[in-house]
Amino acid sequence: MSFFFYMDLIGTFSMVFDISYMFGPDAMSIERLHTSSSSGGGVIVMRAARAARIGARAGRLSRVAKIVRFLSGSDSSDGSNNVRMAKVISNKLSDVLSIRVAFVVICVAVVLPSLSIFEYPEMEESLTAWTTFLAEDVSNYAKGARGPAETDQVHELLRDLSNFYSTANYGPFMICYRETLSAHLDSQELLACGETRETLRLDVDGRFSAPPRREFVLATSLGQMDLFFDLSEPKRLEALMGMSLIMFIILVMVAFSVILTENISNVALLPLERMLDVVRHRCAQIFRYTDALQEETHSDEEDEDDDQEEEEEDGEKSEEEDNEFALLEKAVAKLGAIAELSAQDPQTKTMWTENELTVHQWTNATQPTPNAMRNPNKKISSAVMELGRRLSFLAEDSDAMEKLNKDVDSGLMADAKTPDFDAFKLTPEQLKALSVRMLCEYENTKEYVHRSLKPAVLMNFVNVVEPMYLPNPFHNFCHAVDVLCWLCMEMDRIKAHRFLAESKMVSLMVAAVGHDLGHLGVNNQFLVATSHELAVVYNDKSPLENMHCWKLFQILGYEAPLFAAIDKEAYKLIRRDIIEVILHTDITKHNELVKDLSLFYQMNKDILNIAELSTEAQEVLKANGSLMMNAFLHSADVNNPSRPWKMAEKLAHLCVDEFFAQGDKEKELEIPVGMLNDREKVNRAFSQIGFIEFMIAPWVEALVPMFPALEFMAEHTAENIETWATMWEKEVKPPAEQVEKVNLRVQKVVTKLLPQKSKAL
Repeated sequence: MSFFFYMDLIGTFSMVFDISYMFGPDAMSIERLHTSSSSGGGVIVMRAARAARIGARAGRLSRVAKIVRFLSGSDSSDGSNNVRMAKVISNKLSDVLSIRVAFVVICVAVVLPSLSIFEYPEMEESLTAWTTFLAEDVSNYAKGARGPAETDQVHELLRDLSNFYSTANYGPFMICYRETLSAHLDSQELLACGETRETLRLDVDGRFSAPPRREFVLATSLGQMDLFFDLSEPKRLEALMGMSLIMFIILVMVAFSVILTENISNVALLPLERMLDVVRHRCAQIFRYTDALQEETHSDEEDEDDDQEEEEEDGEKSEEEDNEFALLEKAVAKLGAIAELSAQDPQTKTMWTENELTVHQWTNATQPTPNAMRNPNKKISSAVMELGRRLSFLAEDSDAMEKLNKDVDSGLMADAKTPDFDAFKLTPEQLKALSVRMLCEYENTKEYVHRSLKPAVLMNFVNVVEPMYLPNPFHNFCHAVDVLCWLCMEMDRIKAHRFLAESKMVSLMVAAVGHDLGHLGVNNQFLVATSHELAVVYNDKSPLENMHCWKLFQILGYEAPLFAAIDKEAYKLIRRDIIEVILHTDITKHNELVKDLSLFYQMNKDILNIAELSTEAQEVLKANGSLMMNAFLHSADVNNPSRPWKMAEKLAHLCVDEFFAQGDKEKELEIPVGMLNDREKVNRAFSQIGFIEFMIAPWVEALVPMFPALEFMAEHTAENIETWATMWEKEVKPPAEQVEKVNLRVQKVVTKLLPQKSKAL
């Protein structure tokens, strides 16, 4: 009895107005066009109305499409749980299916008739034009001017009329002139021309004649003259197209219904059935445990409740069996009893049975241990001792702070947040001092650090981290400090404090210091190929990055408990953020990050294309804080080609040296040598061209439009790829054709990175 029900009812009864022998148009009447009125508009309205009627019928027929879901052969009467499960959801999905099918069919029904618009001959002005052209001569001829000249002129006009339509599939067959107007004559009287003295009939010689069905006749009238056309073939073609259209709509509707039903079953219904089946079994377990528990604690009340439940279940048993939501509601009531019992004094819990303890631990997501149940104070005491041990690191060390200020002056701090800063020229003591000062005194997190972390603990953290970095050519402690400095500069320029919380920026900075902790100087592919212990432990999935996280949290948990003073929930969030951003430094995540950033920018382009971060832009960036954090650390990690040339060249050579060292190991172990690892085949300059073209340029293209303050990255990247190309050409002296190809690649990258400059040139 819904709105759609009444619309379907009215629409179904309205079909009688299309049936010719009931209320529809007379199939035996002649269609007439008057040259005094505009025929085009009427025809367009007629077609629009016809298309609307077809669309309405399609919408009604879409209800019938729901029977398709019964064609799969499943029988709901077999009593199996799988068939009855998710019945409510299935009904709702059926309604959604009907709406989707109706939408598709109506679109098809409205669009397809428009394709045949030029097949209607009445849209040609020739029909009325010939009527107007012949009217005066025929009128003069009929009124008595029937001399040889007038007769020849009329016959000449009739021959021209016949020749004009000789190649068409429709044409004239008769002209009729009456002494009185024929506007009110019926079809029989119109065709009965020449049988009385008041009419004059002129037959048009040609291949057209009066059709057997009068609806195939089209009469054009002007004054007292009527010109009759045979439209048999166009009308038959129109009818054939109408039938084809109806059949096409039905086929589309059925096919679309079958596809949607199959997809919905695979994507939604089957997983829901499995999930609800698990719910049913879990609820059954809860009922078994809670029934016994409630019988012991509330025996009298339970007896009364059981009697009432038995009476209710007798009347509602079938309904509850088919509705998992009612089952869940009942389970929640049982869980309420457990919650009430769990609030009892801990002393009473020691008297619980094994089943009661199992239910309690299951609902609290913990694992029971007999010792913990017998001596709850022991666990609390050890936790207090551990907390005291961690808090012992929070004492301030004024002497150490003074030493930091001596090792790193304000000038070095300022240089550290510039694109051309060189961390690889600093001494180990300067590197440690710089990283501690960055962590302690970064403008937007300084208050949070002094309030929650304490500088003395930070110093201890850095002192522990530094020796755990191996002396690799590139992935060493210098690189960690370099990433930290670039990250701080990047967050400064884009004003990250407007959309990232202090704790999240601190998480990023700590992750930067430890993101390559213990790096072995080889990549993940090498570890997997050699079945290294790390690849085995982490199942070949980002073994290095997982190891970095493990080592970092070993330090944060025991040797330098940096977050010991933070509450447990806040620490969980910080740990989650640090793990996620470090795992996203895996180069295999690069393309995924590029796609995510590009999609994010396209969806929020209007908001982000404002010079200053608006409130709305800040909210959008804050809501996608995880993506932004992943992007910032990854950007700091792979930013080498986006630096000024001097630093870009130095870092590139260090990185390639590490690749070549891995290549030497691969040759020694007789395993496939990586594409960039063979020092005998790889040209350093050419390798950087490919690295920038396929990796760095797309990244900069995705990042810079969101944050225009990082435009310098695009400029440096464009300059560097051109410089590498020039260096390669001088070193290798390749053929002119190869030089031209490489230059085209380079210019394509430059054009994408600096579109405004390219347009100006």
